Amino acid sequence: MSIFFFERNSEKNIINNLRLMIQKSLKGLELLKYYMKTRDKKILAEIIKIEEEGDEITKTIRINLEEAFLPNMRRELSRSAELLDETLDSLKHAAMLYELLKTDFDEYLNNEITIILKITVEMFKYLEEVLNIIENGGTLDPTIKEIKDREKFIDDIYQNRIYKYLINLEVKSFWEGKIICDFIDNVVNISDYIEDVADELHIIYLHIK
Repeated sequence: MSIFFFERNSEKNIINNLRLMIQKSLKGLELLKYYMKTRDKKILAEIIKIEEEGDEITKTIRINLEEAFLPNMRRELSRSAELLDETLDSLKHAAMLYELLKTDFDEYLNNEITIILKITVEMFKYLEEVLNIIENGGTLDPTIKEIKDREKFIDDIYQNRIYKYLINLEVKSFWEGKIICDFIDNVVNISDYIEDVADELHIIYLHIK
């Protein structure tokens, strides 16, 4: 694999900023888990701050892209940054929706969300590995498969376990039900964004292979 251009500072900055977005998403996931246990307002404020920092990193990536990479790779890298920005948006929205709930999730929903968040953390770590392979060389297909397998597992949890459970869940009002559904959608959507980023990076890998 020809990876000579990853030795230039402009290209390395783009890859490092994408890696930084992943690290901020991982931190955001840990904070969301903690916020669901504590409802600590300081944690919520920290999640919102991370999302704002993600916006700035995304802007930096877009500006630097003009000076880095071959033109036919810019679209994929710009899209990757946008999708990672979406993961931080989803984390923020999930936390803000949870703030509106007057009661915590019951044990079943809490366990299912915990499983989804754990798998999502694994997906982000595999996404970091994708960046490492693109930058340093290696075989990408097994790592992409790990990401896709986990995304399917989360879809299965959502469609065959959570969704069926929600149908029979007693709620006090329309808005309580909507907030619960919107929270879960935001958490589940993160795995879709990760898979989409992996697909964009896979295209770049094929360009330089």
